[in-house]
Amino acid sequence: MTGRISAAIFLFAALAGACQSTAVPAVLTQADEAAMGRLRAALAKAMGQAEVQLGPGDPSQTSVVSVLPLPPGPLEDRSLAKPTIFRLEIEGETCVLVREDTGARVTLEGVDCRPAAP
Repeated sequence: MTGRISAAIFLFAALAGACQSTAVPAVLTQADEAAMGRLRAALAKAMGQAEVQLGPGDPSQTSVVSVLPLPPGPLEDRSLAKPTIFRLEIEGETCVLVREDTGARVTLEGVDCRPAAP
């Protein structure tokens, strides 16, 4: 009986560990025009927009990427809209964008990432 309980506990621990994400914070290896264009295209697709404007920050130095809200329309004098925040992560060999507010994940194609400095 004790052997079965030990085996069940071991199996549960192994399965629980397998379900955990192995994603680590990442940064782009290069922030050249091609990489930035692919980053903006992936962000625009994730947000359902034709194009996006990135907020301040260098994705080759920080894992946080912000997308600025659309500018106010001609009849608006101010906007309370906030930037949409994404995190760059590496899952295995794949670079992904994770939207902070929804947790939605988007694979970043054609762009190389490396683990972010601690």
